[in-house]
Amino acid sequence: MAGCSSFTARLRSGAAHLLAASLLLSACHAGTGGAAVGSQSLSPVPFPPPTAVASPAPQTVPPSVEEAIARFREKAGVKDFSVLVMRGEDVLLLRHEGLFEASTQIAIASSSKWMVGATIMALVDEGLLDLDAPIGRYVPDLPPDYARLPLSQLLSYTAGLPSLAKFVEFKQPPTIPLAESARLAAREPLISKPGTQFDYGGANLQFLGAAAEKVTGQSWQQIFDDRIARPLGMANTLWGGTFARPTRTTLPNNPMLQGGAWTTVGDYGAFLTMIAADGTYHGRRILSAKAVERMRGVMTVGLRKGFTAPGAQGREVEYALAHWCERIVEGRCLFESSPGVFGTYPWVDRASGLHGVIFVKDRLQRIAEDERALRNALITEYASSQQSEGGAK
Repeated sequence: MAGCSSFTARLRSGAAHLLAASLLLSACHAGTGGAAVGSQSLSPVPFPPPTAVASPAPQTVPPSVEEAIARFREKAGVKDFSVLVMRGEDVLLLRHEGLFEASTQIAIASSSKWMVGATIMALVDEGLLDLDAPIGRYVPDLPPDYARLPLSQLLSYTAGLPSLAKFVEFKQPPTIPLAESARLAAREPLISKPGTQFDYGGANLQFLGAAAEKVTGQSWQQIFDDRIARPLGMANTLWGGTFARPTRTTLPNNPMLQGGAWTTVGDYGAFLTMIAADGTYHGRRILSAKAVERMRGVMTVGLRKGFTAPGAQGREVEYALAHWCERIVEGRCLFESSPGVFGTYPWVDRASGLHGVIFVKDRLQRIAEDERALRNALITEYASSQQSEGGAK
C-alpha cells in the first residue's frame, strides 16, 4: 500500500501516534482485502453454543450499577459498548448499549494476547512445546541470538526484542507463512540482554505461532479452534489483522497474533470463564490447572521497564505470560487483565471470584481510567452482594 514506508519513517513516540500508526500499518498488513494468494479458507465446522454467556434471566440491576454505567457513558463519551460481569458460570450482568449487541464482532487489539498465551499453554499441556526450551528447537533458520531465546521470555516480552514502537510484523504481508514472519522479524537486532528488560508489543508472538504450526502441522486458526474456540463455543473468534475483518474464507497465513483477533463479548466471556475456573469449562478440562497457574506467573518484577503500553503508563503493573498482572499479593497475581489499544478491557479478579469484560471500540489511552472506574464499581457491587447473600444464609 502506498505511503506505508513513508508513514513509518515519520513515526514519533506517544500513544496518539501509536494508534494512528496501528491503523495505517494494519491496513498495510491487510493489503487490499479479499482472498489473497497465500490466504487460508477453512471449511465451517460446527461449534457448540457458548452457554456460559447466554443472556441471563430478566434481572434487577442494582442502582449503583446503573449509575456506574451512566457515569462511564457520560465521562468517556462512549455510546456503543457492552459490559459483562460473571461469577463462575453465572452471568451477573450483560448489558449492551447503543449499537452494540450480542453479535457485534470487533477487533480487540492486545486483548488477543491472552488467548495466544492460552493456546500455547494447551500445546505445553500436550507435550508439544516446552516453555523453557529455546525457540530455535521449533523454528529453524533463526540467527543464533534469536534461536536461543526461551519461549517463556518471548511470551512475557522479556526476550530483548524491539517493542511495538518498531511495528515489525505490522509491515509484513499477510500471505507469508508464520515461520517466514518470524525469520523476517529476527533481522531486527535485539535491543537488550534477554531476561533483563520488559519491552511490550514486539513481534514475539509470531515466533510462538510459528512454533505452534511447526509442532502441530496445522494453521494458527486451526490450532486455536481445536484447543480453545471449539471447546468453549467461540464460533465468532477469528485471527487476522487489526484493520481488515477476517472471514473463514479469507484468513491470512500470517495473522498478527499480538493484536489480530476479532471476537464478540460472548466469546471472550467464555474464554474468561475458563481462565477464572483454572482451565475448566462446564466440567470439561481445557487447560491444566498447572498451565493456568504458570500463565499467572509474574515475569517482570525487578526488571527494567522499557516500552510499555498505552493506558499503562504511570501505573505499577507487571506482566505475566501474555497478559498483565494489576495486583500482586505475597508473590501471587490476584488481578489479571489484557486491555487492547482499541478499548476492550477483559479482567479476572481472583480475590472476589468475579471476571468480565468491557467491550468497546475506542482509544484505550483516552478511556482507560473511566473503564477501570466502571470495572471497580461493578466489582464492589457484586462482591458485596455476594457477601450479603452469604451472611443471610
